[in-house]
Amino acid sequence: MSEPHPPRARHRRLRTRARLCALLAGALAVFGAASAAAGDPAARDLQRTIKLGELERSFLVHVPAQAQGRDRAHPAPVVIALHSGGGRARAFAGFTGFNKLSDADGFVVVYPEGIEGNWNDGRSRVGNRALVENIDDVGFLLAIPEALAKDYAIDPKRVYVAGMSNGGMMALRAACDAADKFAAVAAVAGVLSARMKPRCNPVAPISVLIMNGSEDPVMPWRGGEMRLGLDRLGRVISTEDTAAFWAEHDDCVTTPAVEELPNKDPGDNSVVRRAVFPSCRGTEVVLYTVDRGGHTWPGGAQYLPQAAVGRVNRDIDASAVIWDFFKRQARE
Repeated sequence: MSEPHPPRARHRRLRTRARLCALLAGALAVFGAASAAAGDPAARDLQRTIKLGELERSFLVHVPAQAQGRDRAHPAPVVIALHSGGGRARAFAGFTGFNKLSDADGFVVVYPEGIEGNWNDGRSRVGNRALVENIDDVGFLLAIPEALAKDYAIDPKRVYVAGMSNGGMMALRAACDAADKFAAVAAVAGVLSARMKPRCNPVAPISVLIMNGSEDPVMPWRGGEMRLGLDRLGRVISTEDTAAFWAEHDDCVTTPAVEELPNKDPGDNSVVRRAVFPSCRGTEVVLYTVDRGGHTWPGGAQYLPQAAVGRVNRDIDASAVIWDFFKRQARE
């Protein structure tokens, strides 16, 4: 009997996946570098490492002028921003523009590096080292604020996690595994994996924002198999089921109040609806539906052709929306 996945075919799929991930990472790097305008000259950009077991993990830190020093009377919030699968921290910093918001509002922003460009978001072990080796990425995220607190006044009640795609799924896993440590999470083009949902048992309520495109060719809106080109990347639940999961966990009213946001750029052929689940347990659960949007960052670059990743909505700026959501949240 022949193998269900002959070695030659498996190697060919892995090579294809590597090429697609390299293309994605390269595109994000180009657009990230192009959009990384000079920020506040008083801000600090640092490369840091942490030793976790046998692994040395690295991350970039952007510290605005307001957050430098150890003023315990005015501790700074921390936003941990997670790149997509195959991505890199420095490219994601430029791509999102979080540094400009950091300089304006005084929060520290951190860009961790995934293992070989990927995060252990709880999917089945499909082809990347972070998943195959069950890397403790939640432990890595928890260690970052502790490391920063040695040099800066960090507010442990205002630590947030945001990410795109694989990074967005990782942010949701952080909410599953450490809801008592993070004040809020945000996922763009990300949902819970089918494997993660039954294992997600948060120990506390947590605020969650989800922002997904209805025509995302990678992360299927209705759930099912994630795909990158012809490659299958594991099964996920739907966007609406992901939002409903968090609304139920936070004891929100499960029927949200929905409004269509102003169509500021009719030329993008996309509109945004915001659904707010009311009466949560001191938290917020909000779903942004990017109607006809793709596997993209609203307000960001069209980093690959629309045929490959779908369209970018320009009615909202995802980074600004996320920070506006985060700054309303704090753990008790």
